[in-house]
Amino acid sequence: MTSLAVLRRRKLLTQRQLAEQAHVAPSTVYVLEAGRRTRPRFDVLQKIARALDVDVEEVDEFRRVIEGQLEAAA
Repeated sequence: MTSLAVLRRRKLLTQRQLAEQAHVAPSTVYVLEAGRRTRPRFDVLQKIARALDVDVEEVDEFRRVIEGQLEAAA
């Protein structure tokens, strides 16, 4: 399964750049990639998905990617 970090790297973005483009705190991107946040808010996922050019209609699938990554890290 593709992780958030892989999606970010495919866009050649640093965590800080992704955070800026998504209008979220850099720490938000960090904790999601590190698996420290177990249930990210849907609006945060939407912002990150848009910044990564993930179709907004696929945000639920994107959420499962993030949560799957988190479950694997736990």
